[in-house]
Amino acid sequence: MRICVIGKFPPIQGGVSMRTYWAAHALAKRGHEVHVVTNAREVQPPFRMHMRPQDWTRCEARYGDGSVTVHWTDPVDGAQTYIPMASPFVSKLATIAATVHAQRPLDVIYSHYLEPYGVAGHLAADITGVPHVARMAGSDAGRLWRHPQLELLYDHVLRSAELVIATGPVAKRALERQIDPARIVFGGGIVVPDDVFTPDGPALDLPRLRSEVAADPDLRHLMWGNFAGGTLYFGICGKLGDSKGSFPLLAAMHQLERAGLDVGLVALAQGHPAIQEKFRARARKLGLTDRVLQLPFLPHWRVPELLRGCLAVCCLEQDFPIVFHTPIIPREVLLCGACLVGSTEVIRKLPGYGQLVHGYGCVAIEDVNDVEALSAALAAIVRDPQPAAAVGARGRRFARDLQQDMPFAQTLERILAAAAARKHVASIAPQSADEAAGDLGEDRFPLTRLAQAAINQQAASGHLGDAAPQPTIDLALAREILATLQRRIADGETHLAPFVPGVEIEIAIAAAESEAAPPNEAEPPDPLFRLRTRRWAMADDDLAGLVPLRDPRLRVLDFDYDVADYMKVRTVADLPASLSWRRSHMVAFACSEGDRRNPLMVDGTTAHILKLSDGTRTAGEVAKELRHPAGPSAIVNNLKWTEGLFVQGLILLQGRPVTPVH
Repeated sequence: MRICVIGKFPPIQGGVSMRTYWAAHALAKRGHEVHVVTNAREVQPPFRMHMRPQDWTRCEARYGDGSVTVHWTDPVDGAQTYIPMASPFVSKLATIAATVHAQRPLDVIYSHYLEPYGVAGHLAADITGVPHVARMAGSDAGRLWRHPQLELLYDHVLRSAELVIATGPVAKRALERQIDPARIVFGGGIVVPDDVFTPDGPALDLPRLRSEVAADPDLRHLMWGNFAGGTLYFGICGKLGDSKGSFPLLAAMHQLERAGLDVGLVALAQGHPAIQEKFRARARKLGLTDRVLQLPFLPHWRVPELLRGCLAVCCLEQDFPIVFHTPIIPREVLLCGACLVGSTEVIRKLPGYGQLVHGYGCVAIEDVNDVEALSAALAAIVRDPQPAAAVGARGRRFARDLQQDMPFAQTLERILAAAAARKHVASIAPQSADEAAGDLGEDRFPLTRLAQAAINQQAASGHLGDAAPQPTIDLALAREILATLQRRIADGETHLAPFVPGVEIEIAIAAAESEAAPPNEAEPPDPLFRLRTRRWAMADDDLAGLVPLRDPRLRVLDFDYDVADYMKVRTVADLPASLSWRRSHMVAFACSEGDRRNPLMVDGTTAHILKLSDGTRTAGEVAKELRHPAGPSAIVNNLKWTEGLFVQGLILLQGRPVTPVH
C-alpha cells in the first residue's frame, strides 16, 4: 500500500510522536510505501528534541520494497503571514498530503491526533477521495474533543472517517457522539522495539551532550543544573508537571541530600515556561543545583542511552486528569532493564501488572506525595544498590512477555488495508485472558447442566440428546443432580455414568471456591504487594531464604483421573467413554462479588509446591523436599518453579520471622 501518515513526528517530543515514528517504520518494514506529512520541524522549545545530523537521517529509511519518506511543512516565513498570525498547520498539512497523492496516488490516509492532524487528514481525504483513518490519543480525546468550539468539527471529522481507531472510554464517547459503531476499531496498541530498548548499548555521555546542546542557541537554555554524572543518579523522562510527581521527587532528593547520600537526578524532562521555572526555582531553594541535570528532549531511539545509565528511573505520574492516559515510558524503562520506581497509578495501567510485583520487578509508590515514603524508597536503593540489576532484569522479562504476541504492525496494516478497500473490519477489542483461553466462563456448571438435561430428556422421551437451556444451577442443585444420577445408575440406567465425573469435578471446584472465600469484611490481597521482606527488593540469591505462602484464597484439588478429558466437553457427544486413570490436579480460587477467576489445571509439581507453601518452610527447603532427583541442578530448577508460581500470583514470598533472643 501507499500510506500517508499525518501526525506528530520527531523532533516533536511525546508519546504520539513516538507511536507515529515506530508505526511508520514498522509498516515500511512490512513492505509498504509510507509518506509522513508533519509539521514537526516547526515545533518550538521546550518540546523540541535535540537532533544530531544522524538523528535527522534516521527519520527516513528504506527497507527492501518498503520505505519511509517525510514531507515537512515549511516554518513560517514572510509568504505565510496574516493577521492574527499563526502557522497555517491544517492548510499546509492537507495541501502536502493532496500533493503527494497527485504525484502518485495514495491508498489510504492515516492521521493520529485530532488537532491539527485529524482535521488535515479529513480535508486531504475530501480533496483526493482517498479513505481516511482517524486515531485519537489522550489529551485530544479527553480535553480538546470536549471544547465547545472544537467538538462539532471533531464529531464531523470522526463521522466522515472510513474507520476510527479507538477503544475503552474513547470508543464509548465516539458512540455517544453518533459515530457509526461499525467504523470503530481497536488499533492493536503499540510495541516498543526491544532491539532498541535493550540493556545492551551505550549509556548517555553527559559531558558530550552538554557540549552539543551548548552549541545550539535555540536549545542551550534547556540544559540546566551542575550535576556532572560522576556518581549514581536517578532518572526521569517526559513532561514536568504537578501530576507527574516532579516536585515531590525534588523534595525526596532534598531528604537524600540531608541524609548524606551522594546521588544525583538526571531529568530528560521539560515543561511549559511556568512549570519550568517552578521546577528550577524549587531545586535552587532546596539546594539541589549541584545534584540535578535537566536535559532537552532527545529522539526516542536515544532514550535508552539515558535509561541504561540510571540507578533507577522514576515514573511518578499520579492524579493525572485524563484517566485513560496510558504512558509508554514505564514499558521503555522495563525493556531497557532499568529499575522502575513507579506510582501505583502508572504501574496498574500495565496489563498483567500483578506479575511485576513491588520489590521483585519494580518499586511501587502508593502515594507519590508522601515525601517521607518516597525518599525512604529511594534511599533504600542508594544504600543497597545490588538488587537493582535483578529487579531490572525481571522487569525486562515482564515487558517482553507483555509485547510478545501483541500484533501492533499487523493490526494497523489490516485496518489500513480494510479502509483502502472501503471495507469494515471486526470492531472487537482484545479478549480477556479467560475468554481467550476458552474456559468455563460465567456458567460454573456446564457439565452439570448437560447431565440435568439428559435426566430430564430421558424422563420425557426415553433417549439422550442436547436439551434446551435450564435455569441457573448452584452448588446445592448440583449436588441434587449428582444424587439423582447416582440413584438412576444404581437402578440400571448405566448410560448416565459418563456424566458423573464431570458433575463431581464441578461440585468439587464450587465447594473449594466457597470454602476459600474470605469473610465479607476481608480485603482481597493486593497483587502488586506480594513480596514481604526487610530488604527493599529481592536479589537473585535471596529466593532460597524466603518463605513461600500460598494465596489463602485458593485451594488445591486432587483427582485420581485426568480431569482434562472433561474440560473441553461442550456437548453430550464430547463426553469421554471411559476415565483416564492418572492423577491430575486443579487450583480453585475464592469468588468475590461479581468476580470469578476460573480454575486452573496444574501439574503434580505445582500442586506439591503449593501444598508445601504453608509458611513453615523456606523456598530452599521446599525445593529440597520435592520428589525430584537429588542434586544441585534439581534444587535450582525447583527454586525457579517456585519463583514462577510467585510471579503467577499463586503464592507470596516473605522473610522468615526473626526469633527474639532472650
